[in-house]
Amino acid sequence: MTVRRAPIPRLLPLLGLALCTLAACNENISGGAACPSLCPGQQLEVHDTVLVASEVFDTSALVTGMPPLGTETNLLVARYADLLGDSVVSGAIIRYDSLTRFFPRADTTKPAIAVASVSAANFVFSALPDTTLNKDSVRFEVVDVDASVPDLDTATIHGLLVTRPAIGSLTVGRDTVATQHTVPLDTAFIRQKVTTPGARIRLGVRVIPLHGKGAQYGVTPLTSTSSATGIKTGSTLQYMGHAAVTDTIDSLNFVNYATSKSSGGPEFKYLANYQLVLRGSPPAPEGVTPVGGLPSSRVYFRFNLPSSLIDSSTTIVRATLIYHQMPDPTFSDSDSLQLIPRVVIAAPLVTDISKAALLLAEPTTIPLLAQKANTNQARADTIVLVSRAASIVSLWRTEGPVIMQRAIVLQSSGEGKDPRRFLLYSNTAADSLRPRLHLTFIPRSGFGLP
Repeated sequence: MTVRRAPIPRLLPLLGLALCTLAACNENISGGAACPSLCPGQQLEVHDTVLVASEVFDTSALVTGMPPLGTETNLLVARYADLLGDSVVSGAIIRYDSLTRFFPRADTTKPAIAVASVSAANFVFSALPDTTLNKDSVRFEVVDVDASVPDLDTATIHGLLVTRPAIGSLTVGRDTVATQHTVPLDTAFIRQKVTTPGARIRLGVRVIPLHGKGAQYGVTPLTSTSSATGIKTGSTLQYMGHAAVTDTIDSLNFVNYATSKSSGGPEFKYLANYQLVLRGSPPAPEGVTPVGGLPSSRVYFRFNLPSSLIDSSTTIVRATLIYHQMPDPTFSDSDSLQLIPRVVIAAPLVTDISKAALLLAEPTTIPLLAQKANTNQARADTIVLVSRAASIVSLWRTEGPVIMQRAIVLQSSGEGKDPRRFLLYSNTAADSLRPRLHLTFIPRSGFGLP
């Protein structure tokens, strides 16, 4: 059998390619002579740089009043008397804009029968206590805070909740395990509102520690309906109403649910029940930015990174934000709060930073790790922005500077429900305490000859 051999000249190009490949593996990758996949054993050229203060951020802003008024899911009713001499106090405002005034009638051809009198009235609400803070019995007080002012005139409502006498109160023991509470209300007040067409009821809830200790409760006022059972839940205003005439039904326990967010009207559709800070956290020292507290605040950071690092083919393998925390001795503390970084997804055309600070990516999109820490300790810590698990730079490169702001927000895990706060040194602090960004990157080159 005859064996055919390939002509020798046809092997020369293949041999030349192999020699070129071996030669390329001796070149430095940053020189552009070879691809890393051809030279797995070659050492990469890694660069480190640290950007400080304004080199890191071109904009740093404090956004207070978080979450926005009327969007809270739990309303903090608290008084931190044993810690600060009542320097942080908050209450809750519950709205009943539509009251039930008539008895249901089986015969719909007959006129409705109005409620003429009230023999009992109660405010029923759910509240979860903070067992670490509530050291003694407390008294809940319910106040009439209705006023002929716009819904956003919270200064007037603030004054009413502080100065008006209570129309109902309830003492709760320290060791109580109940989470639902019933406060008896002044029946004359309720009767006057129910029998006056168009009248509404706005209730303010405040709490008073009976022996100078602190108190903290999260009131759940929102009305919701179970999709499975159709049963409503939430804070209710209940009264036993009676008719002036005898009928099949002339006495009935009426149950009114707090105004839901969806029925707040087109202008203030998100302002229904809300949390009211009666006395807020003390101002932060100069050169320090607070995150958390009451009213709660977030800090907005927009990065000022060179375009050569983000928009080029440079590979950032790690980016770490380094910050310093000033101790806040206002409250005794434990490792129960977290400083949470969130990615801003607002477009650059959103120039109102208070609005941009609300447009945030879900934590699962870019899973930046939260930092758990004491708020009353001086410390330095880091937030990893680029790692194997997540890369905020990759997102910025994909979306582009026209579509997405290159910014993050830092917020407290106790936002709106915990007075503790993180005090972070800002760009105006001493040089050693200013925030800085540590970058590790590799200049990437493509295929081709140097």
